[in-house]
Amino acid sequence: MKLGNLLKKELRELITVQALMSMVFTMVLFIVMGQIMGGAMEEGYDTSTITLCNQDNSAFTEDVLATIQESGHTQINFVDIQSEDYAAELERLGLKNLVIIPEGFGNSVTVEKKPAQIQVVSQMQNGGLAGTMSTVSASDIVSVIQDVCMDEVLLENYGLTEADIELIRGPLKLVEYTTLNGKTSKVSVMELTAITMMQSMIAPFAIFFLLLMASQMIMTAISTEKIDKTLETLLSAPVSRLSVLGAKMIAAVISALLNAAFMIVGFAFYMLGMVGDAVEEITASSILETTNLPIDASALEQVTSLPQAMAELGLTLSPFSYVLFAVQLFLTIAIGLAISLILGAMATDIKSVQTLTMPIMIAVMIPFFITMFIDINTMPAIFKLIAYAIPFTHTYTALTNLMNGDMLMFWIGLAYQVVCLIVCMVLAVKVFTTDKLFTMSVNFDAGLKKKSKKQITE
Repeated sequence: MKLGNLLKKELRELITVQALMSMVFTMVLFIVMGQIMGGAMEEGYDTSTITLCNQDNSAFTEDVLATIQESGHTQINFVDIQSEDYAAELERLGLKNLVIIPEGFGNSVTVEKKPAQIQVVSQMQNGGLAGTMSTVSASDIVSVIQDVCMDEVLLENYGLTEADIELIRGPLKLVEYTTLNGKTSKVSVMELTAITMMQSMIAPFAIFFLLLMASQMIMTAISTEKIDKTLETLLSAPVSRLSVLGAKMIAAVISALLNAAFMIVGFAFYMLGMVGDAVEEITASSILETTNLPIDASALEQVTSLPQAMAELGLTLSPFSYVLFAVQLFLTIAIGLAISLILGAMATDIKSVQTLTMPIMIAVMIPFFITMFIDINTMPAIFKLIAYAIPFTHTYTALTNLMNGDMLMFWIGLAYQVVCLIVCMVLAVKVFTTDKLFTMSVNFDAGLKKKSKKQITE
């Protein structure tokens, strides 16, 4: 009962209306940003509409444009320009890019038999990645026109049949297979990489913020009570110090989990919104740019779906695997809280709390950035040893180990975290159940003031 009352007290102090409003605001901010970015990217990769100015009235050009419209994939929005002041014309028409087929286009191809000129006018956008997306569709549109022109030239100038043209355009058919851990699935590795990369970004992001939030909360709570002298009053009450310690840790975990839940929901919607329906277009573009081979449409229809492919390759986790990951995540949070209890007890003022947070931040950030960009196992032995010496690293790599079936590394990491937790908890309990809680301190300002005073005296 005493533990319950203490826990209620700690939760009231940590989960306030202001804190909940901040959580909701952060989640909504991520969702809105994802939708904005997603809309910009989808617009950039959208080739369903061409804004085109046709200044050539040849039969060849008319046939090319008619073929594009009849395909049903691309709609042409015809416009007229009044001058060669393209900046003014784009502004007048309210466009970001424009394709211009100049006069003599058809004559160059059919009569002079030389490459015809085509013009693309694009407005440069300032504002990061989303701003550059609007120029992507213009280059893709030129590719569409070029492909249709090539078919027309082959039909009219060389008397080839449609079957001959199809063979020339696609002498090779691309069918992709992906292998992992001795298993094979008929699916594009680019699509699988896009999905797994999204998953691998969300998990480290969750762990990173969960650890920082939990650690900062417990450090602030301990140091504030110590500085305000309310901790002495609390510990003098007829309740065990272990109950006080347990209540603070449980409250910090609950508050951190609540923060992380809002944060991860927002971040997940951000990632999904930002990529949106553009995943397939981006993936297809990447495949074409990499291979320069046409994709076999009939083969694509038989390609394994992404969920099925992930299951075949062992990239989906069983319920037991999620339980194992949850256990390791709990150990990570417990270790962070135990270290934060010790560091929080050393604080003498708010400034020292901010300084003492640095060791936790560094220990959390190092494996976060490593696992986000590279495989730890590819690092030199000395750096790998340093990375694995940080207990938080094993939680960052847990999902990868579970998906790849590397259970030995997972169990080694779990065992190492258990040992670290025991050591940290023994130290935390020793600090909290003795007078060291009130006597130990680290005052950086005092050292700086003493040094400054010495310099002035000299």
